[in-house]
Amino acid sequence: MEIGQAAALMAAFLWTFSSMIWGLIKLPAFTINACKNCVGVTLVGIHLAVASLGLGWVELSADWQAWGWLTLSGFIGVVVGDTLYFRCLQIVGPRRAMVLMCLGPFFAVVLGLLFLNQTISFIVVLGVALTMAGVVVVVLDRKAKQEEPGLMPGNFPLGVACGILAAVCQVSGGVFSAKGMESCSPLESTAIRLFAAAVASSLWMLSRKKYRQEFATAVKFHHLRFIVPATALGTWLGIWFCQMAYKNDDLAIAQTLLSTCPLFAIPVMWVLHRHRVSRLALAGTVVAIFGIWVTVTYKTG
Repeated sequence: MEIGQAAALMAAFLWTFSSMIWGLIKLPAFTINACKNCVGVTLVGIHLAVASLGLGWVELSADWQAWGWLTLSGFIGVVVGDTLYFRCLQIVGPRRAMVLMCLGPFFAVVLGLLFLNQTISFIVVLGVALTMAGVVVVVLDRKAKQEEPGLMPGNFPLGVACGILAAVCQVSGGVFSAKGMESCSPLESTAIRLFAAAVASSLWMLSRKKYRQEFATAVKFHHLRFIVPATALGTWLGIWFCQMAYKNDDLAIAQTLLSTCPLFAIPVMWVLHRHRVSRLALAGTVVAIFGIWVTVTYKTG
């Protein structure tokens, strides 16, 4: 297994655990995301300072073009995308939210077809259909309702819509991120993405009195005991491994492996919460992952 593929699987594994923790926080999605970005950029900043200034392992080399692409990636993928994902997670639960994120490679194929004049074969259409069918089965599974956090409930169709839009944002952010990493390391690109996200979310938060009050609540120990470990796992380490995957492997392959979170979620949900996944939902998850593999394999083959 190559380093890019291993990094993508590690990112998916870490995101699985962080998603479970995010579902325990009773705060609005944007507030969680803003706090996560501030904590995350601090952790990554320390990591980058030690690696570059202290140990000399990383050379700071990002040019202005890289800053532009990575800033755009941070805004779309981390600010908008993560906020939508957190809202989806709050409504439909972690496992179904992660399955909805499996639509990322599907949207990558569709965007390539619509805007890049790429062709699409029958086998790719079949892979897309399998992915969609698997996602629908899991999302509509009645037994999965017991996994809904219930802390910040909302309309179920809204939760599904947020998950779909989050997948679009993740794919878009991945494309811009891959462009921006042409002149810098994965760690430096992670720091730039999170810095841009922290600045954008902080400015928006400071402009609204309601968000300022919510942020003051978020930084209390009651919430930080969940936010800090979830940020360390999913934001600091998770995004770093994600950037390594984008840097060292084909974007489509990396995106496919990053979409394997639901496979990790099934045993994790059972171990942590004793939630037994129905056979139908398990089959739907496997079908969705298989559909992703078919789509990307024959698209890039």
